[in-house]
Amino acid sequence: MTTNMRYLLQLHGNLPIETYPAVAARAEELGFEDVTVHDVLLRRPVWPVLCDIARATSRIQVGPNVTHPYLSHPVQIAANIAHLDELSGGRAVLGIGRGSMYELVGQTNPSTLKGVREAVDVIRAVITGDGSEYHGDVFQLGKSAKLHFGTGRRVPVYLGAHGPKGARLAGAHCEGLRLAAQWDPAYSTMLREEFHAGAEEAGRSRSDVDFVVENWTYVHPDRELARQGARRIMATFLPHLGPLLKFHDVPQAEVDAARAATRDGQTERLAEISDRTLDLFMAAGDLNDLVAGLKRWREAGFDAVSFSGELGPEPEVALELLGEAIKSA
Repeated sequence: MTTNMRYLLQLHGNLPIETYPAVAARAEELGFEDVTVHDVLLRRPVWPVLCDIARATSRIQVGPNVTHPYLSHPVQIAANIAHLDELSGGRAVLGIGRGSMYELVGQTNPSTLKGVREAVDVIRAVITGDGSEYHGDVFQLGKSAKLHFGTGRRVPVYLGAHGPKGARLAGAHCEGLRLAAQWDPAYSTMLREEFHAGAEEAGRSRSDVDFVVENWTYVHPDRELARQGARRIMATFLPHLGPLLKFHDVPQAEVDAARAATRDGQTERLAEISDRTLDLFMAAGDLNDLVAGLKRWREAGFDAVSFSGELGPEPEVALELLGEAIKSA
């Protein structure tokens, strides 16, 4: 099965500050549909970076991918996304999820899917609503809690989730799902069924909702250089992939090696992360790797792929490789 593909870009908050508008402007020229920024603790704050991106572009969607409502209240998220939507001329998009890394602030993970759903309700009500009260189990709104600025546009909301329950919630209640750590189509194919089931249960058609697969990207014309760097990135995320590890039968020894490399500084253990594991979750390598991976997604019937992360040892070079792959795929 073949489809027409759409391409998206997600940047992380570890790049030089001047890189974001330059990369976003070039991504727009190359035909990317949106440029988002990952909202995570101890990295650059997304909202000022997104404003820089909005000013540097004129067509692409811009937004956080993903932010979450447990360290920043949904009302504050609503204010930020409304400001971004006004600044960009109606191009804002909101990615939201349960968040992570709460241990860095000494907090037990408070997140639930119910809370995320309520946060979406609150954000929509504050931006577009009439000031009515909202009474959820996790989040509430008092009377007349609505913004006094902005376009009032219903900003598209994408849920970031990995499990079946999250996929169903996204299908039922959001404009779409953004599924991270996907370079092999098998898990995405399974979860897509849950996503569409959620949409249908809510009386929506499959064409009403958008399923986006994301990968962590590390590419360069020097394939071995890219593969080595990709293992460093993979080690950071591998121990936290939960259901994906079980689904793909990733050996525990590789997870332990990844943890040792990042937590204990045993970087020599990065070599224990296999090529198979790397290629499950990352677009890692050169132009040929990119073209082959995009062909797999197209043949599996997917139509939206997002490239995420550092992109490569030279982000601008990596972006040009992505542009070449898009033309060739």
